[in-house]
This record gives sequence, structure tokens and C-alpha cells, in this order.
Amino acid sequence: MTDHEKYVLSEIIRITGDSKSKAFWTKALKELGANAVAEDLGELKAQTHRERKKNPAAYLTTLLKERINFKSPTKKERLKKLNSFFPNTQADLFKNLIPVIISKDEKGITSNMEIPYSGKNIPYPTFLGPEFFTLSTNKKKSDKVKATFRFKDEPQIEVEMLRGKTEPGSKLVYGIPTIQHWRVFCAIQIAWAQKNSGLVKYGEDKKLCSVTVSTKEIAKILGRKNWQHLSKKDVIWISDKIAGLHSMPYYILLEKFGKSDKKGIKFYLIGDVGSANMKAKRGEETIHYITFSSVVSWQLLNRHAVIRAKEMIHIKSELACKIWLYLEPNLRANGIANIGLLNLIKVLNLPTTGWHKYKSQRKREFEKAIKEINGQRLADGQKMVITIEKGLSDWLLAAHLEGYSIKLPGERQPGN
Repeated sequence: MTDHEKYVLSEIIRITGDSKSKAFWTKALKELGANAVAEDLGELKAQTHRERKKNPAAYLTTLLKERINFKSPTKKERLKKLNSFFPNTQADLFKNLIPVIISKDEKGITSNMEIPYSGKNIPYPTFLGPEFFTLSTNKKKSDKVKATFRFKDEPQIEVEMLRGKTEPGSKLVYGIPTIQHWRVFCAIQIAWAQKNSGLVKYGEDKKLCSVTVSTKEIAKILGRKNWQHLSKKDVIWISDKIAGLHSMPYYILLEKFGKSDKKGIKFYLIGDVGSANMKAKRGEETIHYITFSSVVSWQLLNRHAVIRAKEMIHIKSELACKIWLYLEPNLRANGIANIGLLNLIKVLNLPTTGWHKYKSQRKREFEKAIKEINGQRLADGQKMVITIEKGLSDWLLAAHLEGYSIKLPGERQPGN
């Protein structure tokens, strides 16, 4: 056994307290590889962090048997789904952000991904950063922000992005997706992965990710305790968020950037949406037929995505969610992150409010937000340790990773 495998084995025995199953743990390591086993160990750790497992060994055994029974041609392809990818160059990114046009005459063939994502985590498109979603307190229907993009072969860049408008100068505004829209967007992605990652093929070059999911399923993924007996208000809330994702555009301005022959690119997160109210044993059941936009579909199908923990969407504080979205790529890249709170407000594009002006209030608001995410684990098992420290001119948010880490094969730079 390699040192990595020995370490994972020792961690399994330490956490489960089950040395009698050493033969099975060793077999799993041999068949699946240390990275895959460690991912499920991270899942066990995360679940144990949220609620005490009566039999952690049995829980881990179930996870590992699912992997062993999962048919994929090679170990390399099994591990591929853990990777997060970035475009090589800026030209590659902008090319892949251009929506694919599918005419009404083209007929799609429904199928599934050959090697689907795991439904235990969020397959999150790498290009989406915290600046794509605002807080629910933001009263603006549109604005202009800086979007940060990362690449394998070039330095990261900032590009101006309109949220909520189809074109610069347009008088019509459609609203900005909030963290609540983001939660539903993540839940739809999880549902898509859990249903073996469905897609619709319109020829080899045109493929869209598609899922049929009920409102109750979305509510369950979101962690709603009443998901089996949703009120009419809850059903409408989820339907409204799906409709918002479908109707709220983004527009990236490239003219000033000067590295593209295009002046700008407009895209959405959700493409076609349809819903039907079906008769159920208890009242009605709302079923949604959702297709991701061609831009998001391309990212997911080509695995330009980062695996994120489902626990993210259960965080109550919207500010804490945005901090997590900011911290994770920086922590994965460098292991540590430090930023002044006033600068963090600008980076997160937070809507203007009174507490931004005063150091003591900034400290108090960010301390409340990080309480929920301090100690939370990433999908690879690493724990975020976050504090507020005194800086020269402002309070600093300081964070680092500790605990177990999985080095994803072929991953040169971590994801958003």
C-alpha cells in the first residue's frame, strides 16, 4: 500500500472504530483508489459533523459499495468526475460562454451522461463566482459588477458584467439572481446528478442537460423539514425562483477588455422550463421540466465544474454563502486567505447599507456570518477555519484549511 492509502485506512479505522472490517476497507482502497475512498470518508465526516451517526462504519460501507457497484470503464474515468477544470485561455472561456442556437425543427434524443456525476455533492460550473448572485436585500433590478475568471495558462482577469439586462443601455430590467435563486439552482443541479445526469442530444455538437424534478424533491434537497407537505406558498416560492433563473440574463462586456472580436456575450443559467400540476395521493404535485442553458450545459458535460459540498445550500445566512463562494477557490489555490472587510464588501458586490461605513459594525456583521461556516468542510474533507483579525487600517477576514485533503488528479488550479 502507498503512504496515502495507509493514511486513509488509518483514518477510516480511527473514525469508524471498526478494525474488524479492515479487509473490506483494504479491498475498497485497491479497487477504487485512495482518492475515491477518501471522498466518501469526507462525506462521513461531514454527516457526522451535522448529526451523530449511530453506526459510522455501516454508513461508510454503504457509500463504498455504491462506488464498487458503479460501472465505469476505468479507474481514471471514475476519478475524472472529481476534477474541476478551467479553460486554458481567455479565448477558450469566451467561446464557451456563447449560447448554442437550437432551432425549433431540431428534434432531441433524451439520454444520460456516460459517466454521471455523484448526487452526493453539487456539480458546480467553475466559471460561476460569488458575483453572479446578490443578497435578497438588494433592491436593484440591474447593476454592473466585476466578474473574476480563472484560467490554467493565463492570469485571472476581471471583466465588467451586467446583471439583469439583455444589453447595455436597455431600459428593461429583469432582476438579479439572489442567493435564494442560487440555492434552487444548486438543488436542481443535485437533482440532475442524482437522476444519472440526463441530457438531450441535438447532434454531436449540441447537447443540453435536462432534468424532470418535482417541487417536493427540490424542497427535500434544500433541507426543508416540511418537504412532504409543502404549503401553496412554498410551492410558489420554488416555482418563482426557477422562473427567475430562466428570465434573468447576464451580459459580459468585452469591448473595453480588448481581447475579443465580440462586444459582449449574453447568457442565462436556465434554458427551457415547463411545469405541470399533477394529481397526487395528497392534493397536487408540481413537476418541473427543466433544461439548463447551453452555456451551463457545456460546462457540466465537459466537466468544467468543481465538486462542492451539499451542506453549502443549507447555510441560513446569505452573506455566509457569498463568503463561502469567495473563500473556497482562494483556499484551494493557496491554503490561506486574508482580506480586509471593506475590500471584501467590494469584492462580494454587497448592496450598500449603513454598516459598511463603520469598522466595528463591519466586524460584528461578518462575525455573525462566519459563525455558520466556520468549521464547515469542503467536499474533499478539508475544514475551513475562519477568524476576524485586527489589521493595520481595517479588520481582516483570515481563513485557512486544516484536516484531511484529497489531491484531485490532474487538477492544476482549484475551483470557485
